[in-house]
Amino acid sequence: MTEDIHKQRESRVICPPGFKILKSWYRRVYARQDLNKEQIQSLLSADKELVKKTKKTSVSTVGDWIIKERRSSFLLGMCIPFRNNNKHRLPWRAGNYLRMYGIHVAEPLAYVERKVAGVVVKSWYIFRNLNHCRDVESYLSELILAGVTKESLSDFLHHLALAVKELETVQAYHADLSGKNIYTADGKNFYFIDLEAVQFNVEYDAKKRMKNHVQLYDSFCDALSDLLLVPFLGALMHESLDLRVWMPEVRKAQKERRAQVEASWAKHGQPERINPLRAFRVHI
Repeated sequence: MTEDIHKQRESRVICPPGFKILKSWYRRVYARQDLNKEQIQSLLSADKELVKKTKKTSVSTVGDWIIKERRSSFLLGMCIPFRNNNKHRLPWRAGNYLRMYGIHVAEPLAYVERKVAGVVVKSWYIFRNLNHCRDVESYLSELILAGVTKESLSDFLHHLALAVKELETVQAYHADLSGKNIYTADGKNFYFIDLEAVQFNVEYDAKKRMKNHVQLYDSFCDALSDLLLVPFLGALMHESLDLRVWMPEVRKAQKERRAQVEASWAKHGQPERINPLRAFRVHI
């Protein structure tokens, strides 16, 4: 890739068509063209419903919008300013990269960052709530409870495989590709969330593919048998890989992953949300 092409692509990733930059002495805003700073500030200042909070991040809803806030230490940021600033911007940039290639993510509204001496200490990523969708674990659970045919389940997995395969095609790698981070309304069109876990402009290798395949297999294997899951993962396979060798490795790694998760739950307690497909224990 030439330097000019790289700059053009980066420009589209940080401020895509239909968006503009709004600046002040301590804040930079990338916002949809029809918005101004006052409207963005009004949204950030509105009463919010807190969804999730950790030491460094919080997720809230305001009307139809989700606001992901990230905080970081100025002193630590000064030590690694480039890495710190990129970490704040990653979900915004990754989402724009995926949208540039026609891959579905939640509709972005704005990205706001607050800087001190060139170091981003707080940022807000604002995007539309996918309240018309369900994560694919919940969606599949509802399909099974509704008594759909194996052909319908196979069709769902076929469309999901096409969407996941497209990530590799555009050199975007999602490091947490479990079903909870993929949303759908119809089983044919899919949205990817948790964009902090996305790397782009990267080459896939066997390690990356294995991690994704294990994550997806672990999401579905409590409810679906290998009669459905082997063709599903086979559709994601690179031509250089042998499915007969690959699948035993996936199964082994999935069991190790599950054991680690359950050991963590035993030590720290179960999370609020647990994959509903775990309750089935019946292979279809």
